[in-house]
Amino acid sequence: MVGLANLIETHTDTMVLVLSLILLVSIAVFMIASARTRRLEKRYRVLLGNAEGRDAEALLLDYIARTDSLAARLEQTQSELTDLCNVCQRHVQKVGILRYNAFDDVGGEQSFSVALLDASATGVVISGLCGREETRIYAKPVRAGRSTHNLSDEEITAIARAIEGYSDAR
Repeated sequence: MVGLANLIETHTDTMVLVLSLILLVSIAVFMIASARTRRLEKRYRVLLGNAEGRDAEALLLDYIARTDSLAARLEQTQSELTDLCNVCQRHVQKVGILRYNAFDDVGGEQSFSVALLDASATGVVISGLCGREETRIYAKPVRAGRSTHNLSDEEITAIARAIEGYSDAR
């Protein structure tokens, strides 16, 4: 023991220096570990959000349940959208109009043929023939751009314009 006490007395300055270096290294390691812990804690709080008192497992299970619910609602919405698209195919989408003089003694292109067709060129062609004494209106069914009834040249033109997407009335 006397030898150890003698050694400490002779090397006191060196011992203080070594112990100071160990203390400085320990403080540096503590600071680095504290900074990393704060960053991890910050990430953990961001991950949990505003879930006070809830653990990560409960939060993740809640997120999974909500995601499953959203997926089911998305599938239902997609199904409804498909149904709507199918129904829309049967709505009037194509319109063709032709104005003309049906009779030589009547001017101003008062007669007309209008084709109202859906996406598959099915619908109706309506013609109004205006004369001096009377006006007659005819409606003929159209399926796939054709009719089982005899069509006038003007009605055929109105159907063709509707199918082509022609919008000018003349």
